[in-house]
Amino acid sequence: MDAPPILGPEERKVRAAQRFGRIGLVLTIVWMLAVPAYAVAFGGLALASGWPLLVVYLVAFGLHLWRIRRHMTALGEPAPRWFAVTATVVGVGLALLGFTTGFAGFMWSLAGGVLIGDVVAGLRWRQILAVVASATAAVLFGGYAILAPLLADLPVSPWYAAGTAAFFMASMWTLDVERLWWLKAVTDLDDSRRTAAELATARERLRLADDLHDILGHALEVVAFKSELAARLQAADPERAAREMEEVQRVARSSLSEVRALVRNTRPTDLATELAGARAVLETAGVEIVVRGDPARVDPAAGSVLGRVLREAMTNVLRHAEPRRCTIGIDVTGGEARLQVVNDGALPGNDADPGTGLAALERYLQERAGRLDAVRGPDGTFRLDAVLPVGAR
Repeated sequence: MDAPPILGPEERKVRAAQRFGRIGLVLTIVWMLAVPAYAVAFGGLALASGWPLLVVYLVAFGLHLWRIRRHMTALGEPAPRWFAVTATVVGVGLALLGFTTGFAGFMWSLAGGVLIGDVVAGLRWRQILAVVASATAAVLFGGYAILAPLLADLPVSPWYAAGTAAFFMASMWTLDVERLWWLKAVTDLDDSRRTAAELATARERLRLADDLHDILGHALEVVAFKSELAARLQAADPERAAREMEEVQRVARSSLSEVRALVRNTRPTDLATELAGARAVLETAGVEIVVRGDPARVDPAAGSVLGRVLREAMTNVLRHAEPRRCTIGIDVTGGEARLQVVNDGALPGNDADPGTGLAALERYLQERAGRLDAVRGPDGTFRLDAVLPVGAR
């Protein structure tokens, strides 16, 4: 049996907001049902003579239920044209027919106002004002015309009842629309939060893929190079061949430890350590290496980032070039730490990384307010230039 999902505080808040929004819709329906109940119980409405009014009300109630159901699946969408026309006529007609029952007939305009809210939900403000103003004016002047002869002998002004009904028509729609749009905002916020979580998950997976590319790509290049060197030295210099194979084992174990540390999110990267590793690899390959600058001048945060850049640069040197000389420059000036790697012997057609290494590095630096330039020179050199603000995390 599957365990119920564990909800975080934000998830519980969103679900509570959605629940209260639906409760508000239910209360609107209850309020609409209270209007005819009041008219029958206290407004003097006789079922035998008032059945046309009740029929119009049932039509209005059915239209409101249809619109609520539509809102549950497509919040914020404007009502179809047929619904807008029908609901406007029914809402205004219900309010006017209510006046035929006498002074208390203004109560029917409450249901008419809710129906007008269903019509204007999703429209622009100019359209909303036009519909509401037209419905309010129709109820105000139409109600007065109906009530004037009915209340001629009573000390009650027909403008009072007509004005009250017009007020309901002009205000009840705001409660309906506000509640529906609030529910829509909560739903959209929930969707946005889920999308943000999915994007964060995808970005983390991409980061892990980039880190794995750095670790395994560099390690496999070193392993392949030293294994090939050991094979060539096996007959001529067995002792050195054995040392190279021991180095292969060390690199493999170190890479395995780094992969495990990456999974635990504790993998360290240090510029000085990577520089020492780069020196050892290039000197073993017979490549002259020149280092300019002191990695100790770079702060630990920037050094960790540039250490990763240097590792990828060494992978590219071994994979895409046959170098005789490699220059590594480290400098800190103007609040920026710069790492520059220049090698000769770049192979034709390899001026851009065919894999994902340089693209991942560029993305990695951009996320930390840095930048990366990789340019192939006309004399067969390849220059990789990484710049990062000092103190960047």
